[in-house]
Amino acid sequence: MSNKNVLFKNTADQLGRNWIITPANSELESLGYARIVLNDEISEVNYSNPDFESALICLAGEGQVRLNGDSHTLKPYDTLFVPPGNEGSIKTDSNFDLVECTAPSEESGPAVYVPFDELNEDPELTQDLGVAGCHRKIHRLIDENVPAQRLLCGLIFSEEGNWTSWAPHEHAATKEEIYLYFEMPPPSFGIQLVYEDIENPEYLGPVYNNDAVVIKKGYHPNVAIPGHPINFVWIMATLDPSMERSWSDVNTQPEFAGE
Repeated sequence: MSNKNVLFKNTADQLGRNWIITPANSELESLGYARIVLNDEISEVNYSNPDFESALICLAGEGQVRLNGDSHTLKPYDTLFVPPGNEGSIKTDSNFDLVECTAPSEESGPAVYVPFDELNEDPELTQDLGVAGCHRKIHRLIDENVPAQRLLCGLIFSEEGNWTSWAPHEHAATKEEIYLYFEMPPPSFGIQLVYEDIENPEYLGPVYNNDAVVIKKGYHPNVAIPGHPINFVWIMATLDPSMERSWSDVNTQPEFAGE
C-alpha cells in the first residue's frame, strides 16, 4: 500500500491562496482543491478563474468576495459558485477560511450565492441519512441548485463513532473526488479507506483535521472514532463535461447492496 499522492496532510497551514491538489500532483484528471486562508497578516488576495468553474466554501470566519463589481459576504458554510472568467479579490477584516473547489469548464455566467441558512432548511439539499452506526447529516452545497457544468460539492457531518459513505460505493467511470476533513480538533481523527481490493487498499489509515484524501477510484467508506465525529467536505467533478452531473450515479459494493 502506498499513500503517495493520495493523502495530503494539514492543508490549511499557509496564508493566502494556495493550490493543494491538482492533476499535476495527483492521479486526478481535472479536479482541483485550493485553500484560501486570510487574517490580519494577509487580509486580501487577488482572485481569478480564467478557464475553470469554482465553488468557494467558507469553513470559518467571515469575508467578502468581490467579482466584476459585485460583492458577496460569506460566513461559515455559505458557498459562492463562480463560473469561468471572473476576476476580483477576496478580503476579510478578521479571519476567513475558504475551500476552493475547481474543475475545467466552458460555461460562463454570473456568480451564484448559496446561503447556508436557506440551504439548511431545504429538504432536497439537506438530509439526515443512514441507520444505526452510520448516521450522518448531508448538505449538498453545489448540486442542481446552481448551473455548474461538472462540480458537485457538499458537507458531511457524522454522528460520534459512526461510519459515513456507507454502504461502500465507487464512481470511477464517471466522477473523481476529494475528501477534506474539518471541525475535527485534536485529539479527534477518523479512519479512511480507499480500495478496489480490501486486501491491497490504495489508502487505509488515519485522517485528521484539514487532511485531504484523493479518490480516483475504489470504494471509500470512513469511520469516526468513539466520542468524536468525522466531518468532511466532498469535492467531486464529472470526468467529462458531457456526463450527467449527479451524486447518486454510483456503484455499491455488491456484498453490501441494500444496506
